[in-house]
Amino acid sequence: MTNKTPKMALEKVCEPLSEMDSTSQVTPPEPLLEPSNKRGLARQQKFLETAETLFLTQGYANTSVNEVVKIAGGSLVTLYRMFGNKLGLFEAVFRKKTMTFFNELEEGVVWSDDVERSLYLFGKHMQSVILSPDGVAIYRLVLQENNDDQKEIQKIYYKYGPQVGIEMLASYLEKQVTANKLSLLDSKIAAAQFMEMIKGPFVNRLSFGESISESELELALKQGVHIFLRGLAVKPT
Repeated sequence: MTNKTPKMALEKVCEPLSEMDSTSQVTPPEPLLEPSNKRGLARQQKFLETAETLFLTQGYANTSVNEVVKIAGGSLVTLYRMFGNKLGLFEAVFRKKTMTFFNELEEGVVWSDDVERSLYLFGKHMQSVILSPDGVAIYRLVLQENNDDQKEIQKIYYKYGPQVGIEMLASYLEKQVTANKLSLLDSKIAAAQFMEMIKGPFVNRLSFGESISESELELALKQGVHIFLRGLAVKPT
């Protein structure tokens, strides 16, 4: 039996920033003008694809909107009309990437009444993205760069990335608590702890140029699931 409740968290990825939790509010760019025709949509897509490549290979600070336009075609006027500014362009690129990831997670029907298998599949998918070359490049961009927009970039990253994953897993964990399969004090903290366990030290090692074997990743995932379930097991009365 599958459980689709975590999809509620996925829907938050599509919300405008102004409608999301204000505790770590990102200052949004000017409202974006959505293209009204196929040519405009194609131009927007080209801007996004080009900007994604440049952000991931050069970082945020070393990427300019002029370079994006030079490679993608079009004009600066069009780019600014669509995205507001460079930060708005980054936000659009990152939102698109995270929506693709979380949609794939939902389509994989991860959630079921088998808690151990659900956690394993969720963790496997998270590892495949966080520890991918793109995932490590985003980590470097968000946490290791130093530029004028860095604080806003970090808020965008958390809102559309880790926070959505935490809320998806927390929603599933709450259902298991209701079903008396797990016992925990705070579902969001538990979800964040699980994600840290399966990610382990691997992001830092990869960002420093080390290679990680599949057997290491599998061991960390299986051990993380084992530790997590033992810690949250319902104690016999």
